[in-house]
Amino acid sequence: MSTSKRVRYAAVVAAALTVLAPARASAGAPPPPLPGPQAGRVPYDCVEDQWPWGCLAECESSRRWDANTGNGFYGGLQFWQPSWEGFGGLAYAPRADLASRADQITVAEKVLAAQGWEAWPVCSRRYGLAGRMHVVKSGQTLSSIARLYQVKGGWRALYKANEQMVGPHPDRLNPGTLLLIPKGSGVPKDTAAATGAGASKSPATAMGPGGVQASSPALFGPPLSPLPPLAPASPLPPLR
Repeated sequence: MSTSKRVRYAAVVAAALTVLAPARASAGAPPPPLPGPQAGRVPYDCVEDQWPWGCLAECESSRRWDANTGNGFYGGLQFWQPSWEGFGGLAYAPRADLASRADQITVAEKVLAAQGWEAWPVCSRRYGLAGRMHVVKSGQTLSSIARLYQVKGGWRALYKANEQMVGPHPDRLNPGTLLLIPKGSGVPKDTAAATGAGASKSPATAMGPGGVQASSPALFGPPLSPLPPLAPASPLPPLR
């Protein structure tokens, strides 16, 4: 190839890369940051799947929301049956695997408010998730949420724990936002009774000891090693 042809070829390649790079970068926006511990580096496809629930289900059941493998845990998030019943799951289906994905997540949000991410001990560590959290509902404010959990210091303490997520306007909350509940706060009345029922077999976890990955690794493959923490400003791994 002549020198002039090499120059033209290099220019064409450079132009193509310039066009493709922005498209690749915008193929999927990273999930909003969680207040408190940041999530570890996770597969890009599960991050886009209603973070963090899609990733949690990826770890627990390979995202099989109808999972019933005979191990005593059901659904995409591997509910132990007494937990499903104790946290109101019977309003949706007899077992978690028979309920819709949305209904399973609704029940899981109650578990999250009462017991925190530690209810899924193995998979929560995989993604750097920790602490009790509240999923904001339409019409809720920091004040109403602080009263719900009896947060010491009221809405100001709740805002301080979630300032990064809420932003400079504490009077504006978007439904679906995950808020970290400060340590020492109470448990909502509608989940307080469920906490005892759901944890009667394993006090530390709502889903049972270790979840699928710890108790039955052969069902969905061997447990994956913990992933290194990712700084908030670091980019997500490229699409494969």
